[in-house]
Amino acid sequence: MTRIYLDHNATSPAPDTVIEAVADAMRTIGNASAQHGHGRAAGALIAKARDAVGMAMGQCANDVVFTGSGTEAINTAVRSAVLGGCKHILVSSMDHPASLNAADGYAPKVTRLPATRGGQTDLDALAEILANWDDADGRPFLSIVAANSETGVIQNTDRAIDMMHDAGGLVLVDAVQVLGKGDMLYPADYVAVSAHKIGGPQGVGALYVSPDAPFTPLIHGGGQEQRRRAGTSNVPGIAGFGAACADAAERFADLGPLRDHFECGLREKCPEVIIFGQGEPRLPNTSFIALPGMNNMTAMMALDLAGISVSKGTACASGVVGESRALRAMGLADAAPGGAIRISFGPGNTTADADATIDAFAKQRARARTA
Repeated sequence: MTRIYLDHNATSPAPDTVIEAVADAMRTIGNASAQHGHGRAAGALIAKARDAVGMAMGQCANDVVFTGSGTEAINTAVRSAVLGGCKHILVSSMDHPASLNAADGYAPKVTRLPATRGGQTDLDALAEILANWDDADGRPFLSIVAANSETGVIQNTDRAIDMMHDAGGLVLVDAVQVLGKGDMLYPADYVAVSAHKIGGPQGVGALYVSPDAPFTPLIHGGGQEQRRRAGTSNVPGIAGFGAACADAAERFADLGPLRDHFECGLREKCPEVIIFGQGEPRLPNTSFIALPGMNNMTAMMALDLAGISVSKGTACASGVVGESRALRAMGLADAAPGGAIRISFGPGNTTADADATIDAFAKQRARARTA
């Protein structure tokens, strides 16, 4: 049986170009920090990758710091802001657990911005907070995800950034899910991304840091990454990240029609299906759904047995039993008491994959009704 993989928002499989780039880097002798010819060859691979990642992020490559993950990039930004005088952190309730938990872990004061029922961060609430800002809390700081990893709803980052900058504040954009899938021109102070969401190696991320933004290294040691992130450079991982960025936009293009085909077909067979965030701009590859009477763990296991890999939502929290964090923030937890299922398409997926998944959901729905 050939399995169908529909969990690209968790990790997207590496294309041959990335595998070859990693293998070539593994064959490159030398430490990238060494000054001899072998070291310079390894360093050249990092420089090439930094250019590719910076271009994909829409940022100056010299301001891009390689990290061990998107989570590390987010933690670095939040901690830098707090140490730079931001005592009150604002974080979107639609953010990834990395941002939510980093804020709780580093900041003296944290406010979680509410969300609309469509899955948008409530920027009217942000405006009210900024209008009544206490100067004793230092410079305002906002963490906002570019697109929610569960619903795929794209946030209004442009307006949020304008509001924060008008108030003299700083902004971190978690663009992990958007890299390679949409516009990356964020005039933010910090932008975090991760390699494995676009087919790069796991365990590699990057953080853009504006030259004017506060910055304190999270990891201390040697002088790697222009003294911004110590530790021996992961040359193969970074090279693979660069290779993934080089053609990510092409590989992830045109997924919207496939996602729409899936949702239309599922609605025909299961008219009662709920598609969360459907009325909002969404990532073109993401569908977050629930069926009345459907338990998401049971459904996920049934699809797994049918050879289809989907998820219950954010992979970093998938081991947690309970309702969706995103749906709870949207005030829609009651609409999916059994939880929801995320289908995230990616390179290589076909309409046949979508049709097989529709059939699997319909069979699971029929079994649930006769149980």
